Amino acid sequence: MLTPDYYYDSVFQIPYEELWNRKIRGLIFDIDNTLTAFDESLPPAKIVALMKRLERMGFKLCLVTNNTGRRLRSFNEFMKLPGIANAIKPLTRGIRQAMQIMRTRPESTVIIGDQLLSDIWAGKNARIATILVKPITERDFWFVRIKRIIERIMLRKFFQEHGIKK
Repeated sequence: MLTPDYYYDSVFQIPYEELWNRKIRGLIFDIDNTLTAFDESLPPAKIVALMKRLERMGFKLCLVTNNTGRRLRSFNEFMKLPGIANAIKPLTRGIRQAMQIMRTRPESTVIIGDQLLSDIWAGKNARIATILVKPITERDFWFVRIKRIIERIMLRKFFQEHGIKK
């Protein structure tokens, strides 16, 4: 249930062309520690450039975060992407709203995030493909640091099963 379909060190390593060839049209991105550190209010220029490139490729994009609307608005000020705040992942409400906004179906949508116990679990609950990326930084909210302890144990098993050296 919590095994990601794919794992990459960052959003920049994901083979988006392969996703497109597999008929994936909607990309749901988590924000905090997936696209930027949780305590940085604006996206780095390279993230803005990546989002623009993905839109030019034809992907529909949506940001889905468990963080507040204020956080989403400040992060998204320049990109102006559709977004859902207070998503309460691993519940699927935010994922389903994102698919409605993007006009995609589960089989053509993927979620990209840094947490097994929110992003990946939400994607699995919504029956969409999941991509786990390494967190950008170890700095995080206190309650996420507690979840990371559990996730590290789970990830060790995942990495061993898939022959990934970490």
